[in-house]
Amino acid sequence: MNQDELFHRSEGDAWFERNRNALLGRTGEDWPFRLITQLAPSAGVRNVLELGCSNGWRLDMLRQRLGVRCVGVDASGGAVDHGRRQYPGLELHQGVLSKVPLSEAFDLVIVHFVLHWVDRATLAASVAEIDRMVRDGGYLCVGDFLPDFQQRRHYHHLPGAEVFTYKQDYAAIFENLGTYRALTRVTYERGDAAVPLAPSRSDERKSCTLLAKSLQGFYPVQA
Repeated sequence: MNQDELFHRSEGDAWFERNRNALLGRTGEDWPFRLITQLAPSAGVRNVLELGCSNGWRLDMLRQRLGVRCVGVDASGGAVDHGRRQYPGLELHQGVLSKVPLSEAFDLVIVHFVLHWVDRATLAASVAEIDRMVRDGGYLCVGDFLPDFQQRRHYHHLPGAEVFTYKQDYAAIFENLGTYRALTRVTYERGDAAVPLAPSRSDERKSCTLLAKSLQGFYPVQA
């Protein structure tokens, strides 16, 4: 069983149960919310997809602020069931990043603190699926850990298993495809967007990057 299957079968539900009360109590803005709400009104964003949405708390804030259609996918069936009851205005589905159970592309896709859990055997497939979900001319918001060099750590909630978190610059993967360009990036240590920005230690540094996608626009025509 790879890590994707583990989170789909059990650990996704366990994570949600550990964090349920904190998610229900969230009232402040976070960095994806702040960057997206600044972009969306001028960018023609009509629909938003979040991959790894938990119970959809962030999506519901975006739905209320922007009035757009919001769709979410998460590995945890428990989180999805809870979100369907708590936020009936959302469209929520259970699934993993390497095999998203949707066929359409979206104006804006969010992948926030999900990729570090993805099994390395399915990382390339997960990147391809994320890219498939972003329409040409759309936007991608990627947030995750940002250490000085890529690294892995044992997943402390399963100490007896060979399960790791993998920390690296995930936004750079999409930029290196040539079809994405970073519009803005925030680096920080604490996650609340109301906290003033300050220098962060490598082992605690996080980032949130908003990228634009264009299949042809970032390739200058040469004579």
